[in-house]
Amino acid sequence: MSTVQCKNCGSVFDGRKGYCPYCGTMNKRGAYAEFRMKISALIDSMLGLKENVEQSVSRIVLSSLLRSLIFIAVIIGIAFAFSRTAQVNYKNDPKYDQQAYEEITWMNDNLSKLNEAYESGDMKAVEKLYYQQPNAVRNWSRYPSYALKLAYQKIKGEDRFDAYCFQRMLHLIFRPEIFAGYNGMSRVDEAEYAEMRDDLIAELETRGYSLPELEDIYEKCADSYGYADSDLLKQYMKEG
Repeated sequence: MSTVQCKNCGSVFDGRKGYCPYCGTMNKRGAYAEFRMKISALIDSMLGLKENVEQSVSRIVLSSLLRSLIFIAVIIGIAFAFSRTAQVNYKNDPKYDQQAYEEITWMNDNLSKLNEAYESGDMKAVEKLYYQQPNAVRNWSRYPSYALKLAYQKIKGEDRFDAYCFQRMLHLIFRPEIFAGYNGMSRVDEAEYAEMRDDLIAELETRGYSLPELEDIYEKCADSYGYADSDLLKQYMKEG
């Protein structure tokens, strides 16, 4: 199965899809392929209709009708494709260039602040800067490590162990890319992540879970996208 990387958010997804499932940005090749498949299916259904009514309707009239319907379908499909393209083709807008310039300028002015806050462990300071320019901070080289560390700190700061907390712990252990981004794991500080992961596993072991058991629970509760369902996790909760 071929995959593509979203030009907007950087996520990797099935190249046959017309739009990024994470941010909605159009994948032109996938959208074109989907459009051709829809037209092909429409033509096949119409040809099937032709076979059913051919005995009672003049072949010439039916052929003309099919051509008209196919032509209308193609026009509607093209209009739909252009309307969707217009929704996501914002990068050709001058406003997008201005936004990119502002993000680069902001990052040049605040990069040292981000690095200093991260190195000192002040995640709240990083979070405040993030809300000023989210897109710029997402392109920061340390953003994936920051996202993991922030998730870890929030988990550790929970005053109770419930299904939602359990879900986030399992995500951080088995699917850290949910927090760091599917293309961000290559930029994660592996030693820092391993330390956080081991700490969460040790904490769950004190509650009576073993690592093989956690793996089995995650597999049973993960949906088709690999996200553990907190409602399903409730049946595996242990007091500790």
